Amino acid sequence: MKKNALYLIALLAMMIGSMDVVAQGGLTPLVNSTHTYTVTPGGANTLAWTVAPASGFTVNSGASTASVNITWTTAGTYTLTFTETTGASCATAKTATIVVGANTFDVSTSSPTATCNAADGQANFSGSTTTTAITYTVNMATGNASWSPNWEFAFTLTPSAGATIAGVAASVGTLSGSGPYTVTAIPSASGARTMTVTMNVTGDIYTQHTVDLAITSAKELVYDTPDKDSNDWAAAQTINPVPNTSTISTD
Repeated sequence: MKKNALYLIALLAMMIGSMDVVAQGGLTPLVNSTHTYTVTPGGANTLAWTVAPASGFTVNSGASTASVNITWTTAGTYTLTFTETTGASCATAKTATIVVGANTFDVSTSSPTATCNAADGQANFSGSTTTTAITYTVNMATGNASWSPNWEFAFTLTPSAGATIAGVAASVGTLSGSGPYTVTAIPSASGARTMTVTMNVTGDIYTQHTVDLAITSAKELVYDTPDKDSNDWAAAQTINPVPNTSTISTD
């Protein structure tokens, strides 16, 4: 009996903790995050949601239903009001204070240093193609060491003509897709994360090749908030050719 009681207490604590996370996201969202707010109406009445001040957000749907979806676009304090009015013009109003904070979540990448292909320096290399392993680094920072959310991002890879890509892998999280690609459930610690995306590139050893990586979306999963900007989402790896030297001849 004592064991069961302890289990129930632990389960209740987990449920309360989960409720707190949900409330934290919607009541203290970050700029550009989207949240849904819901009530249970008292009957078949007229429903309306309003926000004061009247700017700094976008109502995406549900302004006259029991569930409203809002994107918060400007930091500040807002009052969200739900009003239910009967046919006799009797009304009940419920309010919630929404404190929107600055969005400091940032995902970035940069171009790796150009490298020679895998035939570099090999004596009497046989064949005209080779496979070269390349690595991109993707960084995440929240600007807050106490905020360490799980996050995810999507990206595309574009090889130059004549090059092919295989074996795409992520150092953490779960990678899916065959182009575009998505990496989900990436953990962070102390408000930051550095992870890598690796792959093998096959192509002609005497031709310069490039692979362009472009992040197409990124968001953290506590506040459901996108990256604060997208000005550092592109990277390109250059694979330099080796000289097309002839075989040794003699007189």
